[in-house]
Amino acid sequence: MKLTRTNLGLSGIALAAVAAVAAIAPSAAPRAAASRTLNGTFRLTPGSFSAGKAHGTYFRMVYTANKGYMPNPDSRARDKTYTLGRPGRDGGLATGRFQGHPRPPFTSTGSARANLIIKPEPFTSINFGVATLRKDPQSGATSAVTTARVSGRRLTVHVPGFTAEWNRQYFNQGAPKPDGSGAAATGTYDARSKHYVLTWTSKVRGGPFNGFSGLWHLEGTFSPR
Repeated sequence: MKLTRTNLGLSGIALAAVAAVAAIAPSAAPRAAASRTLNGTFRLTPGSFSAGKAHGTYFRMVYTANKGYMPNPDSRARDKTYTLGRPGRDGGLATGRFQGHPRPPFTSTGSARANLIIKPEPFTSINFGVATLRKDPQSGATSAVTTARVSGRRLTVHVPGFTAEWNRQYFNQGAPKPDGSGAAATGTYDARSKHYVLTWTSKVRGGPFNGFSGLWHLEGTFSPR
C-alpha cells in the first residue's frame, strides 16, 4: 500500500490511543496483604473509664439473647457493666505457651489466684482470674496454645484455652472453644507502633451464668519474643 500523509496521520492517532490506554492501565493486579505470625506477648493497657467510655482492657458479661449487660457492683468504672482489667505478672496474653494457674487455683473463699494474664478482679465480691489451660476443666478436651496472625492491619488470634476462674468454678471463654465452636478473636494491629486492639465474645456453659456470654476487650502493645 502506498503511504500517504493521511495514512500516516491515522496511524499516529491509533498509536497515541494505545499509549494512552497503556498509561492508565495498572501494571499488575494489586497484591493481597501478606499474612504473618506474631510470636510474643500482647501486653495490656490497664482499663479505665472516662467521658462515658471504657478504654484499654475490660470485660463485660452479656445476658442471654444479648439483652443487655450484667452489672458488677465491684467494678471500678462509673458504668458498672464494665469490669476493668490490669496486666498480670506476664504483662498480658502470650502466644506459643500456656499461662496456667497456681496450686491451689482458689483461695479458701473461692477467689481465683490466676494472675499471669490479668490481676484477679472482684466480681460480685469474689475475685475472678483468667488462665490459658492445656486441658479444659469443663469438657476435658485438649486445647492448643494461643496463636496470632496479622494480615495488613487485621489481627486474628486463636485462644481456645482461655478460661475464666471464679468461686471454685471454671468457664471456658475460648475463641474458638476447644471443640472448634465459636470464632477466633479479631482486631487491629499497627506494625509501626505495635499497638493492638483485640475483641471476642464467648458463650458461658454451665454454672450460675449458663447461657450468658463473656465479652473481652484487650488493648495495648505487642512485645515480640
